[in-house]
Amino acid sequence: MEVVNYLLDYIGIFLLVFARVLGIFVTAPFFNYNSIPLYVKMGLSLFLAAILLPTVNIPEAIDLSHFYMLLYICAKELITGMIIGFICYLFLSCVYLAGHIIDMEIGFSIASVINPQDDTEIPVMANMLYFVAMLVLLLTNGHHILIRGLVQSFEMIPLNSLNVNIFMIEKLIGILITTFVISFKIAAPILAAIFITNVLLGILARTMPQMNVFVVGMPLKIFVGLIVMVMIIPLYVGFFEYVFDNMYENLKDFLSLVNRG
Repeated sequence: MEVVNYLLDYIGIFLLVFARVLGIFVTAPFFNYNSIPLYVKMGLSLFLAAILLPTVNIPEAIDLSHFYMLLYICAKELITGMIIGFICYLFLSCVYLAGHIIDMEIGFSIASVINPQDDTEIPVMANMLYFVAMLVLLLTNGHHILIRGLVQSFEMIPLNSLNVNIFMIEKLIGILITTFVISFKIAAPILAAIFITNVLLGILARTMPQMNVFVVGMPLKIFVGLIVMVMIIPLYVGFFEYVFDNMYENLKDFLSLVNRG
């Protein structure tokens, strides 16, 4: 009963906290899956908001006396949570990009599968690498760290203090550059193997003009790509841990820039 009375006394602050938590669940990896029912997301968001409410510092200058002002601040908090989740999603999307590059080189780009998480068509290797990355995220308790980052966001970004500045934009551009670099690092072994295969096929085409390189080349590149993928997939597990560590560091740096300037 005391908890209910406390929530009723601070219902406006509770809605702000709930809006930020809900923003995380809209864009953050794993939490934004379509396979998780909507009412489960809403219930978990309400539960987390109720737990976080007593720990949140309430700014003295915040004014929730008017409905439109409350609606405006709730929108800001929702955007804040969506930005936090989106940054985490960017680092996981680099796995998609790496998979697209690998499929394009191997020859799987013409074959796509439906990703049940967001109902989009993605290549085969991109889908496999994404699920491996998600398993690594769960095995390393990455979802717990995301929730911990949500808790720390209320300390680094107090309620109603979202301030878009040039430092945030520069950091976001840096994060995009980092994700592209990581994508090419993930795809680099396959790219190197396919490049060597193409060189060998070119040599064969010059030495044996009667051989149809296009007929031989496609199944050969698929075979070489799959063999290399089987050999390096254990290395990807450790590399994905590095990717997630990079994600947490960049997220912390981004949050520290919100109130700068």
